[in-house]
Amino acid sequence: MAISTLKTLADAPDLAALVSRLRGVDSYYNEPDSVPEIPEAIRRILESNPALADVRVETNPDIRGGYYPGRDTITLGVVNPSVIGHEAGHAENVRKAPFYSKLLRIANAVASINNVAAVPAMLAIRAFVGDPDTRRQILNILAGTSAAVAAPGLVEEFGASAAAVKNAPNKLQALKTLIPAFLQHAAMSSIPVGVYQLGKFI
Repeated sequence: MAISTLKTLADAPDLAALVSRLRGVDSYYNEPDSVPEIPEAIRRILESNPALADVRVETNPDIRGGYYPGRDTITLGVVNPSVIGHEAGHAENVRKAPFYSKLLRIANAVASINNVAAVPAMLAIRAFVGDPDTRRQILNILAGTSAAVAAPGLVEEFGASAAAVKNAPNKLQALKTLIPAFLQHAAMSSIPVGVYQLGKFI
C-alpha cells in the first residue's frame, strides 16, 4: 500500500471528526445518522491515491471491513484508520496486478470450498480406503494441497496488515486491531490441514 494512504487517513480532518463524534475508532453505531457520511469521507481521502481514486466505498455494520474485488468495493463497519488502510492495501494490490487478482480469487474460492469439504472428505477416505499406507499418502497430499491453496490468501492478508502497521502513526493500536483478524484468517486457513492430518490417526 502506498505510504501516503494511511498517513492521510490518520491526519484527515473528515476521518478525525468522525472518530471523535462516534467516540472511538471501532464503531459507528453510536450515531447511526452518521453512517451516510462515512463512505463520502473515506472516498475523499482515498482519492488522494491515484490507484484508488475510483474504488467504491460502502458501509456494513455486520463486518469490520473487507475489500471485494468482484465489485471493486471497500466495505467498512468501523472508522478505524488501520482497518481502512488494510482494506485499501488489498484494493491497491489487486487493482495493480490483474493476474494476481485472478490467482487470489481462485485460491480463495478453492480454500473456501476446502474448508467445507475437508471433514466429509477425510471421513470418506477413512471409510473407503482400506490400505493404511495409501490412506496416509492421500491424506498427506490433501494436507499439502490445502496449505498451498491457503498460502496466497494468507500472504495477502499479512502483507496488507504489515503495510498498515508500518504506516500507522499509532502502531500499538494498529497491532491490537489487525493481529486478531490475521490470526483468525490463519486459524480458518489451517483447519483443512489439521483435519487431514487428524485423519491419519483416528
